[in-house]
Amino acid sequence: MLPPHHPVVSPEKPMKLVFLTRFHSQHGAHEANPLGQRLVQAALAQGHELQIINPADVVLEFASRGAEFPVKWRGQAYPRVDLTLPMARWDDTHSWQIAETLHSWGHAIALHQRLPLGDNITMARLLARRNIPSPRSWVLSSPDQLGIIIPELHFPVLMRSRYGGSGRKVAVVAHSGEAYSHAHQLAVGGQPFLVQDLPQPLGEDLRILIVGNRVVASVQRQAPAGFVRPKEDGNARVTPTKLSAAEEALALNIFRMYGAPFCAINLLRTPQGPMFLDVSRVPTLTELEMATGQDLATPIIIELVALAHRLAAAGKEGPVVPLPSAMRQGF
Repeated sequence: MLPPHHPVVSPEKPMKLVFLTRFHSQHGAHEANPLGQRLVQAALAQGHELQIINPADVVLEFASRGAEFPVKWRGQAYPRVDLTLPMARWDDTHSWQIAETLHSWGHAIALHQRLPLGDNITMARLLARRNIPSPRSWVLSSPDQLGIIIPELHFPVLMRSRYGGSGRKVAVVAHSGEAYSHAHQLAVGGQPFLVQDLPQPLGEDLRILIVGNRVVASVQRQAPAGFVRPKEDGNARVTPTKLSAAEEALALNIFRMYGAPFCAINLLRTPQGPMFLDVSRVPTLTELEMATGQDLATPIIIELVALAHRLAAAGKEGPVVPLPSAMRQGF
């Protein structure tokens, strides 16, 4: 574990960092220190500058006038910085187009895997293919197919639509009658849906913060009454915990699959071993810091600065990505 406090440093070259994200105010309504503001403070303390840019304020303007830079932010050219980190949903096509265009024009950018975290069916298939322990899932195309799997279900179970993860798109069902009723709601429009085991213990999980391929904090969280899994913030109890070798190995495996400089991994501690639940791209640090007594924002800034140095040393700035060969032959 990292020490609870980190010394303020005076770097030779102050670094300019950008978070390209729509999540800058995600927890602002109930969170005293949302991730963005915590990291802005930590960057300043380390002598660096961190700016948060909302992709909604960025447009792409492509023209045939030579090599004019096409990424515009609030009417001006997107700033040249030491590192841009896109923190976008897998289906936020505009944000990914901005990131890919910046990369093509030689900007230092930390691209990571575009994991379909919001596509429940694709994620279930991906986890199964990679042999990552996760709740057993059935993909059904109609309510009639429930009869095939009912004998295998151990209620309560989770039922969810292919996309999304809240509101009417997710339900905990207690018996077969309720399952059929909810299946008819989910199948409107002919969309497939998932039925998932709801492994015990309910109401708790492990949250593991990983920065630069290293576990920097791990806690056990207890959800408020009425929740089957802990919330991003506002849980009933959060306590530090030591991970087993299997838990740490699983968390690091998922971290490498995701490929971002940092994230939080949620696991379930079961008698059969650890089970993967979710990835938090933009984890709230408040509960983790209060439970562990550690400054967890500074290690993130240190890792981002180190990544910016590595990209600069590797000469990532270069020409526009060439057209595919098939397209070049057409000109």
